[in-house]
Amino acid sequence: MELIKSNIHMSKILKNEVKTFYVNHEERVTEAYPEVGTIINQSETATVDNVSVRNNQIVINGTINYQMLYYGADDGRVNGLEGEIPFEEIVKAQDIDEDGNANVKLMVMSSSVKMIDNRSYIYKIQIMAYVTVEKLEDVEAVTGADRENMMTKYGHIDGISIVADKSDNLRIHEQLSVPSSKPPIERILWKDVRIKNINEKMTDSAVLVTGELGVFLLYSPEEESAPIQWIDTTVNFGGTLEINEAGEDLISYITSKLHNITVDAEMNQDNEMREININALLKMNIKIYEEKPVDVLEDVYAPEINLVPIKTEQVCERLLVKNASRTKNVVKIKVDSDKGHILQICGNSADIKIENIVVSDNGLKAIGKIKAWVMYISSEDSNPICCKSAEMDFEHRIDAEGITNGDKYYVNWWTEQISGNMTGTDEVEIKLTVAMEVMAFREERKALITEIKEESIDLEKVNAAPLMRGYVVQSGDTLWKLAKENFTTIDKIMEVNELKTDHIKKGDRLLLIKSCQ
Repeated sequence: MELIKSNIHMSKILKNEVKTFYVNHEERVTEAYPEVGTIINQSETATVDNVSVRNNQIVINGTINYQMLYYGADDGRVNGLEGEIPFEEIVKAQDIDEDGNANVKLMVMSSSVKMIDNRSYIYKIQIMAYVTVEKLEDVEAVTGADRENMMTKYGHIDGISIVADKSDNLRIHEQLSVPSSKPPIERILWKDVRIKNINEKMTDSAVLVTGELGVFLLYSPEEESAPIQWIDTTVNFGGTLEINEAGEDLISYITSKLHNITVDAEMNQDNEMREININALLKMNIKIYEEKPVDVLEDVYAPEINLVPIKTEQVCERLLVKNASRTKNVVKIKVDSDKGHILQICGNSADIKIENIVVSDNGLKAIGKIKAWVMYISSEDSNPICCKSAEMDFEHRIDAEGITNGDKYYVNWWTEQISGNMTGTDEVEIKLTVAMEVMAFREERKALITEIKEESIDLEKVNAAPLMRGYVVQSGDTLWKLAKENFTTIDKIMEVNELKTDHIKKGDRLLLIKSCQ
């Protein structure tokens, strides 16, 4: 007997782990930069370079890129420096498969800089790693069998198949010019380039990416006597990733992060440093799914032969929910008035730091903090550039109807539409939108037919059964059950009893006639 089979190719989430660790790094300011007096601000981004799974351990190799804005110890001028710190961290995870694949998202939770002297410092960074371990698995289901005079009973699986799971890079190269109202650039001291908003649209064989970059630059002008200048603007970006598996009718789950950001100034046609080149790598993790409902063979029966279905329990996965949510937030930052009042805002930004995600009331609740900062011109002449940050607690629930603690899920989060406004000479309001996306799956155990054996029918049992008999339907009876027990077929029962549907109820009276002798 030839069996007809269908394959469901799944990417299963095996484990979610959250690990907090610290990176400590001692560094020395080179002679190319002035000695450090007072630190104005510092920022860090952590990126993943490589992840490997071995011996119940997840090995994360990454890089921390940082920048520091400070007043020089000798002249009190504003200066900036950059650096990078490579690191390796091991996350212990019991009972993980060596063939599993680990996806890691890194978030800088806090940082501190301790000066040893005016040129040496110790950088301490707290990082939270969100680790998802996955494994590709195939479920093979029998959907039919090529045999004459065989009755079949079908069940249904709402499966979801992984079509593509890959990483790709979109190179961003954009330019902007220093406004004519501002002086040319001598050196860029501080940069903050981030995704202001992004949209990914899947088409046939491609993913279209469009968005905006928020760009804030602080720079020293060519004239030494001129004050520090800044640019705060928005730059459009876009591109196309060719992905053969992509399709408009498929389901996508895409995460992205900026890597290798560089901002360089170059001369324009008038030999002035007014052209700014922004280069970055948008690293994208792309998962493409196809919902795959399958009618699977649940039972078989033939009156003249004994068919024995061999079943194996398999774990199938179905899409429970895919949802996105946005919430508006306001962070108030109060500055130290004894260090001067706010004359003008230069730039501002904010990050969302999720510390925990729990299942709650048909949804997922994210708990964490929002950290915002503002850089401003101070009324204090000795410290004209100042920076102040503040944190607030964050909690948001995203709907995920029917989700339980046993379900597996992906959650992604980011900030959008960040803006800052003075509410007084000593206070700034940072407004932002926190966006969240969830994709949840439910595992269901199914006993699926993998083989059908043909055995000789028990003739004694067949001969002992009556040729025909009257029967009163009992609770739990189905035509399938009665046909198998009485060596007949569903079609025969319906024909003899003039039934229009195969639905029967308790108390119905049926005439059952044996189809084989």
